[in-house]
Amino acid sequence: MPEGEYGTGMRLKLMRILLAVLLLAPAPRDMREVRLSLPKRPADAPTGSAFRDRIATRPLAERETAVIGEITRGNVPEFLRRLKPIAVECTDETGARHAGTCFVTADYLGVGSDEDFFRIPLTPQAAVAIADAAGGTLLTAKLSDDVFRAADLNLEPKPLTQDRESVATFFQHHQIIEDQLRGKPRGALVAGIKKDIVWTNRLQEKPRKVAIYGWHYPDGRPIQPLYVGHWDRYVDYSHGLRLLAREMVVDGRTVAVTDVLRDGRLRGLVTCEGPTDIDQLRRTSEWDR
Repeated sequence: MPEGEYGTGMRLKLMRILLAVLLLAPAPRDMREVRLSLPKRPADAPTGSAFRDRIATRPLAERETAVIGEITRGNVPEFLRRLKPIAVECTDETGARHAGTCFVTADYLGVGSDEDFFRIPLTPQAAVAIADAAGGTLLTAKLSDDVFRAADLNLEPKPLTQDRESVATFFQHHQIIEDQLRGKPRGALVAGIKKDIVWTNRLQEKPRKVAIYGWHYPDGRPIQPLYVGHWDRYVDYSHGLRLLAREMVVDGRTVAVTDVLRDGRLRGLVTCEGPTDIDQLRRTSEWDR
């Protein structure tokens, strides 16, 4: 074969090899679908309204045991399993800019199917147990704001004042949200409907408390400033669990959120506080007890 033909043949061969490598290489994390790590929904799983009837009169401890059991066995709507990307950015102390992508649930976690589910407020103990099982963690106040800004749908908050801690009121508020969402696409990123259970360094000074933040008005103002005044067994209709994936993309790399929170250069992507150690917060908050 003449040298020119040989050279052309080799170039074509190398191009084919390179193309095959590119096609087989894993896509960056922010280009793949990120999902909760939960089992497939069981065929015999109750719908949200049926589950509401089961737990309506149960005391808190029994109710939350039932909720944890249903969610960890996979009784979660499909649209809540597919996490939504949220763009975040910060400038570190040297003036260098960093860009990242976090992944959050489209709505607040609930029990049931896409057609019939129930957003259920939870104590922080139940929230972290579910987050652990699903491969996620809690938001921070900064990320709650970021979710609001990125949301496809920002709904008007609808506060309630009576029987705030009852299952009946939990379901009433869930139905109000469903009425607001009627005709909207299921799986869109929704904000303005609940307060977030969050991580904050203030829990180091407030053991056995729950940290809540958010429930934004359409103009971006949160109804609830960061608050750590309630006992950690307190939960009312306004609380919600929006999960954050444990890993995020930072400057093109996949990084653990826990590492970003501890990193002096990168923590501004996910928090407005100083370095945050979630393992330490779990110990000092005593939520795991």
